[in-house]
Amino acid sequence: MGRGHGRGATPSPRPRLFRQPRQRPHLPPARRDDFRDRQLTAYHSPEGTVVLAWRTLPENRWQVHDTGWKGNVRDAHNGISLGVSPDGILHISYDHHSHPLRYRRSARPLDPTSFGGMIPMTGRRERRVTYPEFVNLPDGTLLFFYRDGASGNGDLCLNRYDVPSATWQVVAHPVISGEGEYNPYWMRPAVASDGVLHLGWVWRRTGDASTNSRVSYARSRDRGRTWENSRGEPYRLPITPKTAEVIDPVPEGSNLSNQDTSDADSRGRFHAVYRKNDANGVSQYHHAWHDGEGWRISAVSDFGEAFVMKGGGSLRNPLSRGCIFLDRADNVYVMYRDNRAGSRPAVIRLLAPDYTRREKFVLSDENLLQWEPAIDLLRWKRDGILSVFVQATDQGDHETVVQQPPTMVQILDWRPPR
Repeated sequence: MGRGHGRGATPSPRPRLFRQPRQRPHLPPARRDDFRDRQLTAYHSPEGTVVLAWRTLPENRWQVHDTGWKGNVRDAHNGISLGVSPDGILHISYDHHSHPLRYRRSARPLDPTSFGGMIPMTGRRERRVTYPEFVNLPDGTLLFFYRDGASGNGDLCLNRYDVPSATWQVVAHPVISGEGEYNPYWMRPAVASDGVLHLGWVWRRTGDASTNSRVSYARSRDRGRTWENSRGEPYRLPITPKTAEVIDPVPEGSNLSNQDTSDADSRGRFHAVYRKNDANGVSQYHHAWHDGEGWRISAVSDFGEAFVMKGGGSLRNPLSRGCIFLDRADNVYVMYRDNRAGSRPAVIRLLAPDYTRREKFVLSDENLLQWEPAIDLLRWKRDGILSVFVQATDQGDHETVVQQPPTMVQILDWRPPR
C-alpha cells in the first residue's frame, strides 16, 4: 500500500483507525453495489500527513490519496476515524488530544478525494475532543462517539448524522459523565444484529493508568437516546460512577487496560475482552460475557511474566489491547501482540458454547514492535475473512519519541482454519 510513519510516540494506527461500517448502508442500488465491495482505510505518511487508501474487494490493488493534512504523529492519542453515512458521504475525524474538533466530510458519495475543509458537527462540546469514533447501526445510521474533557475528568458524548438535513444532531451530551472526578474509557461498541447498541467501559480517576477500575456496562435499543443495564432497568442520563452497572469490580492498581473492544453474538449477547492481573499479579486477557442470566468472566491467556502499567500518557506495554470478534457459530476470537513472543500478530480462539477450549494462531512472523490490532469487522461478519491493518510502529513510555524509520503499511487478509 505504501510506507507510513513509524517513529515517534505514536503506534499508528490506534485501534480505532481502521474503520468500516458494521452493516451495509441503505443506498440506491448502484451506490450500494459500489459500497459493498469498497474497503477504505487511513494512515500517516512518513511526513506526518493523513493518507487515504481504498480498494475494491477481493482485489489487492490499492488506490492511495495523500490529503496533505498534517497531524501530530508524536502523540499516540491522535488517531484517525472513518465513517460512511447512508447517503454514501464519507466522514473523517483525526488528530485530537483534548483539541477542538477536527472533522471533514466528502462532497461526493464514496469519493475519498472530495473531502472539504474542517467544519463543526453540532457546535456543542467540541473544544476538548479525544478518541473520535464513527459507528454504524444495522440500518446504516451513523453515530459519532467522542470524549469531551481529559483523562480523569471527561465525559462520553454522542451525535447522530441526519440524512435528510445532512446535519449532525446531539443524541446525548453526555451519555456517561465522570462528574469531574473520573472519565469513562469506552470499548469499541458492540452492535447486535437486532440494532441494540452495547457499550462497555472502565473508569479512570486521574491521568495515571494505574487508576483504571471497574468494568461497566450499558445498552441502548433506540440509537443511543435511552440506555438500560443488563437487567433492563433504565438509566437516568448521564450514567455516572454511582449509577453504572459493574460487570467486573476490578480495583485500581490491577493493570486494568482501557479502550478495549467488544462484540455481540448471534443471540445479541455482549462479549468484551480486556487485560487485568490474575491472582498471581500477572496481566492476562479476560473474556467477559452475558450468558442470558448473568455475567461470566474468565482468563483466556496464561502469560508468566508480570509487568506494571503506571503513569500518564501512552505507555510502552509488552501486550497490546485485545481485539475481540465473533464468528457465525459464536466462537470468540481475541487478537493481540506480545512483545515477549516476537511482537507477532496472534489470535486466541475460544470455542462456543462454554469458551473453555482454546486454540492459538499466529498470523504472521513479522515483528510489529508496538502495533495495536485494528480490523474490518464488516468484512469479517459478511465474508468470514478478517482484514487486519498491519504496520510495524514503535513508541516510548509517556509520549517519548523513539527513532524508527518509515515502515510498510499493509492489509493482511486471514481466514481461520475450521
